[in-house]
Amino acid sequence: MPPVVKTGDKTELVSTSLYPHAKFPFEFFNPLQSRVFDYYDKDNSCVIAAATSAGKTVCAEMFLANTVRHRNKKGMYLAPLRALAQEKIDDWKSPEHHFAGLNLSICTGDYRLTAKRKKELEAADLVIMTSEMLNSRCRNFNEEKNGWLKEIECLVVDESHLLTVPGRGDHLEAGLMKFTEFNPHCRIVFLSATMPNVDEISDWVSYILTHRDTCLISSTYRPCPLNVHYEKYWDGERTYEDNELQKVNLAMQIVDYYPEDKFLIFTHTKKTGELMKMALQRAKIKCEYHNADLDKAKRTQVEKDFKSDSSLRVIVATSTLAWGLNLPARRVIVLGVHRGMNEVATYDVAQMVGRAGRPSYDPVGDAYVLLPEKTFDMHKARLKKPQRIESQMLDQLGGRHKVLAFHLVSEIHQGNIQNRDDVHHWYKRSLACFQANELDETIVDDTVELLKKIGAVWEEEGKLTVTSIGKVASIFYYSPFDVADMKRNFTKLFESGTQEDDHCLSFALGNIDTLRCGIVSKTEREEIAAYAGKINFLFPEGYLAESAIKAGYAYHTLLAGHPNPVLAGFSRGLQFDFPRTCQVLQAIDSFTGKWGKKGWLQHLMLRVAYGVRGPQAYLCQLPHVGKVRANKLYNSGIKTIQDVADNPNLTSSLLGLKSEMMDEIISEAKRLSFLKSADLA
Repeated sequence: MPPVVKTGDKTELVSTSLYPHAKFPFEFFNPLQSRVFDYYDKDNSCVIAAATSAGKTVCAEMFLANTVRHRNKKGMYLAPLRALAQEKIDDWKSPEHHFAGLNLSICTGDYRLTAKRKKELEAADLVIMTSEMLNSRCRNFNEEKNGWLKEIECLVVDESHLLTVPGRGDHLEAGLMKFTEFNPHCRIVFLSATMPNVDEISDWVSYILTHRDTCLISSTYRPCPLNVHYEKYWDGERTYEDNELQKVNLAMQIVDYYPEDKFLIFTHTKKTGELMKMALQRAKIKCEYHNADLDKAKRTQVEKDFKSDSSLRVIVATSTLAWGLNLPARRVIVLGVHRGMNEVATYDVAQMVGRAGRPSYDPVGDAYVLLPEKTFDMHKARLKKPQRIESQMLDQLGGRHKVLAFHLVSEIHQGNIQNRDDVHHWYKRSLACFQANELDETIVDDTVELLKKIGAVWEEEGKLTVTSIGKVASIFYYSPFDVADMKRNFTKLFESGTQEDDHCLSFALGNIDTLRCGIVSKTEREEIAAYAGKINFLFPEGYLAESAIKAGYAYHTLLAGHPNPVLAGFSRGLQFDFPRTCQVLQAIDSFTGKWGKKGWLQHLMLRVAYGVRGPQAYLCQLPHVGKVRANKLYNSGIKTIQDVADNPNLTSSLLGLKSEMMDEIISEAKRLSFLKSADLA
């Protein structure tokens, strides 16, 4: 078996001038980076466990620059979030960065895999992805002809303790299993927070995934020492709202006590964040609230202002800011350790706490974790004992192994699993198996039977194959349970002729397995009440999940072009993912539904994306044309794409745009008109 070499920080610092493949803007590598210097050019994998701000990104760059510039091979960097992937490519493309001259390509859920992007990925020196996108590209390796994945010689997995996060860790685990299966020669570099069982993760990388030597570097280095304070708030016989105010009041005392310092204040719920923001504003403290309701441009501006504007003292933020974004502060406050009735995972709190202290600016960082007085000792003990990294592959949703089912569908589709015995063979390479989580016959049988029940898998004489539902789920990286629900819902919609009723349509979109598993807050319940009454009247035949009604309501507001601010973040997520959702619907129509609704579904996608009712939605296919301009054209007699192509002067006078923008609009209108006429011919 290949050995795992364990080591720590290096006391003798290495000059950056000795690294031959890149120039860094500092004279010496720090103790962690100096140790990486001993291994970056060896034929080994590496697991780096270190604190936030310890300089792990430079470690990644040392491995990747060696791969690209010395070995003339491709490198890949996996980011835990789309936003962090975008931040990374923006950093690496900036003229002052040593990667600026390389061919860089990003492939996340923000970007469609067009023919142009495939060529870009094939030509790239460095590719940046999320773990979900890696797994998706590996799933479709043969169909998409993703041979470039075999050319990756170094794969860096940032925040690799993502493996233990429910709902996300299994995607990284399955992606690594698949990737290393057809690319066993690639070096794997894990960047992780310090977790209790990183040695076990190193063993999995070495013995199962790569079959090569692995170096485990456990670092104690932190450029800015961190003090963690546990503060009590009173949680007596009060309402939930009273408890949240107690946290806000305690946080205000801490902020007031350090009037010269910058703060990050992390909240676990949107409502508590709003309370915190209002309290700061009442105290005349300049602050911003960084959360999912802000669009990308606004979030980026808030981050920029916090770094450059001395008057912006506080950012109130949801946990999304804690994962990886380079935005430290002198002090951090964590508003409690509960998200609703659930305890916040220790790794989430650790990510938040790790933002305290700005290297080269602060002598020390201080973090304050607010704990309920009644259970103070219990929570303090829990937080001081970090959670292990545990596989989520056998996680259960609603009492069923739907996580496992999601991955099995793809393996059956690809022909890698042809019978129930093959499931065990596939499972042997998982972290779950390595951690001795038993996959017994009952789990396999129940999961296969569940997939057969929803119509995703077919079994004949012991051989497993996917149905059209399973194929769509595999190709589009979609839950087979959602695909089955969408087929059922839209078949009923079209058969009943209610597809033009936005209440029926929106609930057909919202009433799917994944969205039925959501949470509805008290405030949201009040907002959706009228819609819920209408839906319960239209569908009186059985129990309707409240979370599905919430999703239906969000879709209903998008269709109307008037998203509700209370559900802004949730609605934006649905809207962002809707092109893929519509692709799934179109594939169901083509493969199995036979609804004949290709044009109708295209119109639906435009309606959700732009919030435009009626035929004017088609005009939104044109560049620079959104809801307002589409309505203006339509009301002035330019009602179709063909009208735009036939009347360029009138269109130009109505829109009043710059000539280059109008050229794009007219050119695209003519192209679409030609395609439509060709289809008719």
